Amino acid sequence: TLLLIVGAASWYYASEIHSGAFTVSHKPPELKLQIVDITEGVVTLSAAEGNPTLDVPGTQGLLGESGYGQVSDIISVTDTQVVREFVLFDGELSVGDRVKYERNAFPDDPMRAFGLEFEEVAIDSPLGTMPAWFVPGLDEAPWVIMIHGRAASRQETLRSLEISNEAGLPVLSITYRNDEGVAADPSGEYQYGITEWEDLDAAVEYALNNGANGVVLYGLSMGGAIVTNFMIDSDSAAAVTGIVMDAPLINLGSAVDLAASQRGVPQPVPNLAKVISVLRWGVDWGDLDTRKELGEVDLPILLFHGTDDKTVPISESDDFAMQHGDTTDYVRTDGAGHVGSWNIDPSKYADELLDWLAKTVMAE
Repeated sequence: TLLLIVGAASWYYASEIHSGAFTVSHKPPELKLQIVDITEGVVTLSAAEGNPTLDVPGTQGLLGESGYGQVSDIISVTDTQVVREFVLFDGELSVGDRVKYERNAFPDDPMRAFGLEFEEVAIDSPLGTMPAWFVPGLDEAPWVIMIHGRAASRQETLRSLEISNEAGLPVLSITYRNDEGVAADPSGEYQYGITEWEDLDAAVEYALNNGANGVVLYGLSMGGAIVTNFMIDSDSAAAVTGIVMDAPLINLGSAVDLAASQRGVPQPVPNLAKVISVLRWGVDWGDLDTRKELGEVDLPILLFHGTDDKTVPISESDDFAMQHGDTTDYVRTDGAGHVGSWNIDPSKYADELLDWLAKTVMAE
């Protein structure tokens, strides 16, 4: 009877893994917070529905239907309300508006976020045109190519885009297959770099054909897996002069285990569910673990990861940094969630990135 229960639970959980990890979905944002009061420099928020976290730490975007702001320090918090420092970036936010926190922290594009001139360029990938933001920098400098995470958008790269450009480097923030508004992968699913690297390959070729003196690859979350697969498979890998990764998802199996533990699922269930995933959908968990391949890349690597990451276990980055300390600079951020190191301490994040770029990329 116990075996039947475990088997049935594992069959069900395999479906949960597949829908959560591989199914492409672009849902509209859920605005679960509500503005109770708003004055110059201060906003008071409460729950509009459900039980959203009010005291998300650090600097966060505040997205509403008619405006975009940014909250930072928490002035006071109770079970029902939080008062935070606030600045309006775009549009209008008013009492009664429903909003949500966003770790992206900045609105829309480089111009609306920072006043940075940029060009929307077209990358000719194997699946068709993939739009990208290009922010110019110094002539004949390496370009930073930024790759956002799963189910995210180029907006996720804005936090580090400005910093990289401040160093004088041209920046190319790309889209790739399965992004909203571009071609889907032939599988119809996320492939964690196994196929998406081809779109990055096209972006690197674009950079090299348009004056880039080498490239720095900057992968966030699943973007880290895309970077690693590019380094394994691309003929253009020799053009890469350095790699930056923020909470890289380079072992999907460990992320599945972390999610199961947070839901209180006994370990035999996700273990068997992964086997079922192989049988039902042909998932190759070995191909989705690129830790070894990344470790064989003989380039400077800057690695950010937050201790409160609930998506990608920080133990993966801890182990990688310990094993590859000769090439890896590791910034371990206390209290940061997934891809949230910038949010916890923007100035430290900027300092670490600028210092690393100066000593590795700009020094050449």
